[in-house]
Amino acid sequence: MSCAALPTGSGFLAATLSNLDCQAQTIGEAGYQALASPGSPLSLAITVLLAIFVAVIGLRFLAGKPLAVDEWLSAALKVGFVLALTASWPAYRTAVYDVVLKGPAEIAGSIGRASALPGSEGGLGTRLSGVDTGIMALVEAGSGRLDISSRRPEGTTAPPLADETALGWGKTLFVSSIIGCFGLLRLAGGLFLALAPLFAGFLLFEATRFLFLGWLRALIAVALGSVGIAIMLGAELAIIEPWLTQVLAMRAARIATLAAPFELLALTLAFALAMIGVLSLSARIAFAPNSVARATAIIDHAARGVGMMERLTQRPAHTQAERTVEQSRAQQIAEAVRQAQDRESGVGGVRTIGLAQSSGNQSSDTALGTFASNTVPLGRSYPAPLRRMNAQSLKRKSAS
Repeated sequence: MSCAALPTGSGFLAATLSNLDCQAQTIGEAGYQALASPGSPLSLAITVLLAIFVAVIGLRFLAGKPLAVDEWLSAALKVGFVLALTASWPAYRTAVYDVVLKGPAEIAGSIGRASALPGSEGGLGTRLSGVDTGIMALVEAGSGRLDISSRRPEGTTAPPLADETALGWGKTLFVSSIIGCFGLLRLAGGLFLALAPLFAGFLLFEATRFLFLGWLRALIAVALGSVGIAIMLGAELAIIEPWLTQVLAMRAARIATLAAPFELLALTLAFALAMIGVLSLSARIAFAPNSVARATAIIDHAARGVGMMERLTQRPAHTQAERTVEQSRAQQIAEAVRQAQDRESGVGGVRTIGLAQSSGNQSSDTALGTFASNTVPLGRSYPAPLRRMNAQSLKRKSAS
């Protein structure tokens, strides 16, 4: 796919942005297909890496260390992900390519429409090119400092900076900051997308996984930076467009705008630094110190999710089985206690029967009398308390 040539003049900025976008898409798509083609050296290298990965699993079986269920799932996910990145352009385009190159524009458009930012409905490059044309008109008109016919408003003073210097640097910063940040993100995204078959094979082994994670973090930084730069450009348009319209209207009315060159330089410099800061923050978020460990944990636990769900679904069954075992144990203990009580009651019954046979045919009255004679009256079941031994009782006892 050939990209359009750049014109000169008023449409330079919009054409440059369009050309950069075209170059990024061409590099990402054509480069990927060239590296992932069946006859390419990189495709052969991926095949060798997959063979080594399968051979390592086979050696573990021969060594008597088979894979667990979660390890099987992790290996299957790795192989499937590598094949999706290296052998299927439709799958790769849907899952990665469109997300990195087209997803940020959709996200920024949603945020911009909700915030009423210029360019969120489309045509951001055209709006930026219009601002560039307005800056050129201001450069031609000047601030009116040396124009005798221009009326100066009361209280306005010229800043200690020449109009040509301020206007020239303002226009340079405006154009170069936009082209530089936009071109960096688009071209870097296209390059990393084209190198997907190279970094996909590094996912298979623990020693090289950090390279794959670095590639993935670079794509995340590109996506976050693209969203941030689109929002910053919309905010810059929201500020510069009405300001520039007012300044040009004043110059058309022969009113001097002595502070306009300095204000343009300050605005463009501030937004250039702000866009650099957005890129730095995006890279810092993507390349956070703990992001590698967290990404590794996500990759490892993604395969273990099925095993965890199986254990959670089987847990009630195990709990029921444990309850059944506990109930059976309790029943066994209760049965043992009952049998012991039955044995004791059986011995007592035998003794009672023996006593009844030895007594012969005694009458019920005799039995009742015997029961009554053996019965202790109420209050006599305890021994009588000792009597108090005083002096007189002692003398009487000694005399006797």
